[in-house]
Amino acid sequence: MVHLVNIWLELFSDYAANETYFIIFVIVEEQGYIELRIDNFSKTLSPKDVDINEIKSIISDIEVFLYPTRDERRLRPQISYDIESGSAKHRFFLPISAVILFNGLTSEIEKRETLDFLDYKRQAVIDKFQQKANREGYIIEFNSSLSERPTLVIDTSSNFHIVSPQFYESEFYLYGEIYQEGGKNPNIHITTSKQGNLAISATKEQILDGEKKTYKPYGIKVRGKKNLEDGKLYDLKLIDFIEYKPIFDRSLLDKVIKKASVNLSKINNLDKWIEDLKTDGI
Repeated sequence: MVHLVNIWLELFSDYAANETYFIIFVIVEEQGYIELRIDNFSKTLSPKDVDINEIKSIISDIEVFLYPTRDERRLRPQISYDIESGSAKHRFFLPISAVILFNGLTSEIEKRETLDFLDYKRQAVIDKFQQKANREGYIIEFNSSLSERPTLVIDTSSNFHIVSPQFYESEFYLYGEIYQEGGKNPNIHITTSKQGNLAISATKEQILDGEKKTYKPYGIKVRGKKNLEDGKLYDLKLIDFIEYKPIFDRSLLDKVIKKASVNLSKINNLDKWIEDLKTDGI
């Protein structure tokens, strides 16, 4: 049973002694565990056979499966790890609410026999385990402290693979310094803070239009693809240049702030809203 997480403070006074006491009661959420039990066909796998790189990969995959977004991982509870014998049991100790989530997701995967209801990152984790099972002949059981039987089994007979697209096409705004332009196949090269160095296909007319742009800060509007796994941009084509003019106009800023203040006051988490608005490359 999950204990109610509650912290309450009781203040009382001992008037005779003229002293004040503070009593703090802390009730912590019940803990449980989830487990990946990995074995081979000959049933000979043991912890000493598992390389540290594989352990590191499994730990990372389980974290992403439970907490797929950056914010979720930043705010996640403490997770402890141990590897035990009996094949190779990778056991993770964590709050019971996370165990319930794990059980729910893995049971639904087993029931549906597909990953199409999961977000891309969770699909990628299960797909990775499926590839490992096919390549190494592994039998991977998903267990927990709440279930007597595995909620999901992945082996060479299962078929769990990514069904979501691995990228999407869109328009993006990038800001940085153009360090090269031209070439036999016309393109420009720009250095951005988030994406690093990028090559963008362009036409001769686009490159020759206006002044030379090399070694100058510019914004550019491009169309291309963004990888859903790592966020990298590729197959980029130039749409337009946006000249960067860092001129501070106080009166214009005041007008914009005044105009926006009415709607901004309605946003609960303004910092998060602004972070979500940031364009690629800023």
